[in-house]
Amino acid sequence: MAESAAIPDGWERTLERSDFDSRMDREYTTFNFVHASTGQKVIINNVQEPNGFEGWGYLVHVTGPEFGELGLVEDLSTAQEVAHEFMEDHPN
Repeated sequence: MAESAAIPDGWERTLERSDFDSRMDREYTTFNFVHASTGQKVIINNVQEPNGFEGWGYLVHVTGPEFGELGLVEDLSTAQEVAHEFMEDHPN
């Protein structure tokens, strides 16, 4: 689950976790990033999307009403790119 890009300045990864659900026979991955001075969070997690990606995707979203959902993408590397773009655009 290694990231391909360095975390932008001002941001810190506070969670990187994969949990296996034996009932669903699949792994769920979650990343949380928090901005040190604002407390804003960027979250990447698996979600069920019945009409796409064979039922599963990665939701990238930001806490608070100002930004909300940044995207629903098919793979983790794309989700990380979306998150990193947001973090680079919001250094403060």
